[in-house]
Amino acid sequence: MDSDLFTHQPASPLQETPDGPLAGKEILIQPDLSVQDWLTDSGCKALTGFHAVMDATTVTRLKAAGACLAGNTRMAELGLGINDNTMARALCAGHGHLGLVTDLLGEARMTACLAGCYGFKPSYGLVSRAGLVGLVPSMECTGFLAPTPEEITTALGVVAGPDEADYSMSPDPIPTITPTEISGHAPNRIGVPREIRQYLSTSAQNVFFAALEQAAQAGFDVQEIDLPGFDLFAAAHQVIASVEASSSCGKYDGVRYGFRTEDAQNWNEMYLQSRSQSFGCRIKSFLFQGAYFQFENYAAFENACALRQKLVNQLNHRFESIPLLALPTRLPHADPGRADTVEETYAAFGLTLPANLAGLPALCIPGMVCEGETDLGLQLMGPLMTDAQVLAAGQKIYTRIQGDGNK
Repeated sequence: MDSDLFTHQPASPLQETPDGPLAGKEILIQPDLSVQDWLTDSGCKALTGFHAVMDATTVTRLKAAGACLAGNTRMAELGLGINDNTMARALCAGHGHLGLVTDLLGEARMTACLAGCYGFKPSYGLVSRAGLVGLVPSMECTGFLAPTPEEITTALGVVAGPDEADYSMSPDPIPTITPTEISGHAPNRIGVPREIRQYLSTSAQNVFFAALEQAAQAGFDVQEIDLPGFDLFAAAHQVIASVEASSSCGKYDGVRYGFRTEDAQNWNEMYLQSRSQSFGCRIKSFLFQGAYFQFENYAAFENACALRQKLVNQLNHRFESIPLLALPTRLPHADPGRADTVEETYAAFGLTLPANLAGLPALCIPGMVCEGETDLGLQLMGPLMTDAQVLAAGQKIYTRIQGDGNK
């Protein structure tokens, strides 16, 4: 096993059946998605030595579709950010064809920029979270990495759909998601929030709008729109996410499973020291913030929830006339892989947070918005449960890019 890249790598890829839409596709996952008997520590000391006792719903469906599970890549602690995330390196090294990454702040889309592949965050409630070691239940979901939007579509179509084990799933019927169904069904208009200019340098604006010109050449009507309150997405996300994280991590007590200190003299010391030693500095800071809003300033949490609904309503209003929004994925001045504090992490993921806060589908297209050697990524975001249309738009742009490259 390449321990620099993997926390678990089987001697040969795990495959249940040779048939299905994903037959023979080697898929990399993170150790927060349960595969029976595989180490599932979510990159966190609190889960030291924990091996999953059953497959996550997503894993069960991947296996049934013929996929080969090639191993667990390393990840940031509990999935917050992409520090120590080796998925991009593993994909670039050819260890897998597709990757699954939990997207809480925008991790799948940010990893796509690093790996030079397409990265997709599905609508909240479309893909089951059963078997996922969660941190922020109302915002995170399993994201997909693949060389083309069509391959993401195939994988999403396999795992999407109702699951009685996950009560957060949408109760509404979901549209068919297959490459055939999305073919020719891309929306024809893209809106660009004017507010995005204040986040970009002149050179970054130039490459971003040049990418939008390529989208226009692919048949999209691109127009600037107003999106009031864009700068408030990060604040609302951080307050709500920290409270949910603080609540979610209450189960890591050193009693039932995972890490337990050996230095305690009594039961109470064991509990306190196990909790103290179970988390890294950044996660501790995040959990402390959440505890503050839970127990000392609950009104701020309530205000953040109200703000969240207001921001979601504003997005929905824009989507009444514009079926897609376009943003860069990455800010030019921020390095998400080196963001060590909560504040640095939120600053680095500032442009991907809206999709997570609102639960919307978002696709990162690589190679179109490059400032020097840094790929900023072109991000397309659509209304809830329009995943097929967002992927269709990405496939349309991909086809245009491939056509230009073959001239």
